[in-house]
Amino acid sequence: MSWDVLLFTIVIILFIILGLDIWNPLAYFKEGFMTGPGDNQFLFAYFPRRGDISFALDDSAYYQDNRHVMGYADVQGLGVNHDFCRMLVPKKNSKDESSMFFACALAGTENLDSISFRTPTVKDGFQTSRDDYMRDSDDDGKSDYCAVVRVPGGAFEPQCYRALTTSFDTKQYLDTKPPKDIADVIYFYEGIMFWFRFIDDMKDYAENLTTYISGKIEIDEFDVKLMPSQFMNSEKHDTTDLKDRIEVTEGIKFNGTNQFIRLGDSPDMSFGKKISLPTMKAISFWVKFDEFTNNAHIIDFGNGAGMDNVFIGIVGRGDPSMNDASTLRRNPCDTYEQGGPKSKSGPQSVEVMTPQELMLSTANVDKFIYDAGITSKDLDRIRPFSNDNAEKGDAHTKFATLIYEVWNGKLRMEHINVLKAFKLKKWTHCCFTTASNDAIRPSLQIYIDGDMVAEKAGTHLPQSPNTTNNYLGKNNWMSDSSQYENKPELFKGSLFDVRGYMQPMSRKKIEKTIEWGKARLGLKK
Repeated sequence: MSWDVLLFTIVIILFIILGLDIWNPLAYFKEGFMTGPGDNQFLFAYFPRRGDISFALDDSAYYQDNRHVMGYADVQGLGVNHDFCRMLVPKKNSKDESSMFFACALAGTENLDSISFRTPTVKDGFQTSRDDYMRDSDDDGKSDYCAVVRVPGGAFEPQCYRALTTSFDTKQYLDTKPPKDIADVIYFYEGIMFWFRFIDDMKDYAENLTTYISGKIEIDEFDVKLMPSQFMNSEKHDTTDLKDRIEVTEGIKFNGTNQFIRLGDSPDMSFGKKISLPTMKAISFWVKFDEFTNNAHIIDFGNGAGMDNVFIGIVGRGDPSMNDASTLRRNPCDTYEQGGPKSKSGPQSVEVMTPQELMLSTANVDKFIYDAGITSKDLDRIRPFSNDNAEKGDAHTKFATLIYEVWNGKLRMEHINVLKAFKLKKWTHCCFTTASNDAIRPSLQIYIDGDMVAEKAGTHLPQSPNTTNNYLGKNNWMSDSSQYENKPELFKGSLFDVRGYMQPMSRKKIEKTIEWGKARLGLKK
């Protein structure tokens, strides 16, 4: 064999090895040292991550919306996650979601256009959601953009935009193998009627209801507080998923004075077009009471006071303990909190007055003075019927009884109480679900923090498909009650993850819902 042939053969072998290492790294050659992110170190050198576009380092004309998926992916099919992808909103129109789009700054294109590889805007047909992610869903070696969106027919599915040569495709296709956290969200969407997460917005994720707010109640839509482990940087994180951007929230707060939310599925803020109460089979929510305001209703759907109502609330101002049972109500004329003794009570020091002593004293002879050393006893002042002791850490922390009622017309058809269901200033998860296939008189189960605390066979369901007064945090009886005695009050506290379903919630779904909620409320599992 001549040297020319041998040299040509060696060159061909080297090109074959180089080609295999470029297009299928680690599949054939696993020796050597690996440095830096990514698997293919040849491409790592020639297609480095961009330094001008990254986390919190974005184009001057756009905001990064880190409530959506954001991180390093591989939309070019290089075999390394070096393309920085994120959701963008123009700064000049930052509150208009219709101008939002998804774009990737490509590796190896330092200081070049960072938004050329992109999707259309929402107003041009781009479908997105807060439940979005990136993965190679069609096995072509490129990362695709995917999101859980509503499809024709009302179902929610994971739909993806393929990464093409120079941009994302404008058409979507179904992702048949979504990640586990996305599969959980799709499970939550099954049978959904309304879903208010109240993490950092007040939108209905089921896309059926609109809201009217009273008292300027609001939630910060831009103050995203991620879990400590989710602070991202280019060395530790690649593409983010739902678990990588769990936001710690306090829900939406109601002040108990003038704040509530009215819900509707039509311009007149009524139910009946998209939401029909007779078809509602389950309600689920998290609630925390800052104060047990009088007969507060967490949820109250109906046509006014005692007309077609379905409501969940508390009885009175909470459950009094023996230590707090000295009075029935506050004295409205007493500015000192309660009309009980304002100083020490018990026996007091007084002169001894017997008949003999009275005779001596009236005759002005040897005026009698007696001091037996009696001192007053420092007894507890009579306690008011309020929650002050709970706020001071008293052992007798306040609880409240849950009340659930269903009215058909002016007839109260269902009434259930659950004693001590709520604890003051503590998050509680509640679920009300039917438990049988009977469309007229199904069984009803009530779960508190995942435990079934009440069950009733043959319960009554709402009968009116149209209701006009549908509230979160307001009692429908407020406008009809006396202004002077026992008037219902607005809810004071926080709500989170409020859902309505047209099918029963299984114990499995309830447990997954609680797990999902605890992660976002910062509660221990």
